[in-house]
Amino acid sequence: MFSITDHDTINGTLIAQEMSSDFPFVYLTGIELSSRYEKKKVEVLGYNFDILDNTFNQQLKSLQNARKLRIYKVISNLANIGIEISYEDIMKQIGEGVSAGRPHFARALVEKGQVSDLREAFDKYLGEGKPGYVPRETIEPKKAIRLIHSASGTAILPHPLLVEAEDLQKLEYYLDLLLTWGLEGIEVYYNYKYHCPHLSEKTIRNGIVFLENYCKKNNLLMTGGSDFHQHKPIFGEVNVPEEEIEKLFKHFTS
Repeated sequence: MFSITDHDTINGTLIAQEMSSDFPFVYLTGIELSSRYEKKKVEVLGYNFDILDNTFNQQLKSLQNARKLRIYKVISNLANIGIEISYEDIMKQIGEGVSAGRPHFARALVEKGQVSDLREAFDKYLGEGKPGYVPRETIEPKKAIRLIHSASGTAILPHPLLVEAEDLQKLEYYLDLLLTWGLEGIEVYYNYKYHCPHLSEKTIRNGIVFLENYCKKNNLLMTGGSDFHQHKPIFGEVNVPEEEIEKLFKHFTS
């Protein structure tokens, strides 16, 4: 069982859904909705929703238009400091069905010789507070969850230790809020080692144990995700316990 969860678009999931019919596994429609709460990035994953739902698709259209406008704003910001990146340069970096975002700008900057790697692109130009940074238009997590439910989907919180890792009491505060809004699961297992090199192994381990206990206490689904951002994927780098996989199968196929 797996899903493609691109930011604010279902183009990729439509392609994967069609291709999945040739393979012996369960494919779930998926998306990652851009949302923020109290200035924190608290995104929401949607799984197994109705891709034809009108309300859902209207909101996606609005978010996608905002993403396109953001591309031009970033291009303008970079031009102001003497870095010429065109819209075509960004589109070249995008595969079929993918939403344009900062990683595509980072790859364009590498291609143009402005930086040596993607990390340098974010550190110098694209990270928050840097010259090329433009905040993404988002919705509140409460609305994101409601939107997923309106299309008969399941709402899951991705990479929770990116919301808060050091203060687990603060993380619990956010989780409790999301729970009251209808959250049904948490992406407990995630490739933190790659995406969060600043977090110690102890912090990650303690965070995962906390999340496992929180899910058990509140009867929430536990999922896993790689959050693929052009690092070399390794099958099995994110392990979900077998008993949790069985619960996911039961939830999504019954």
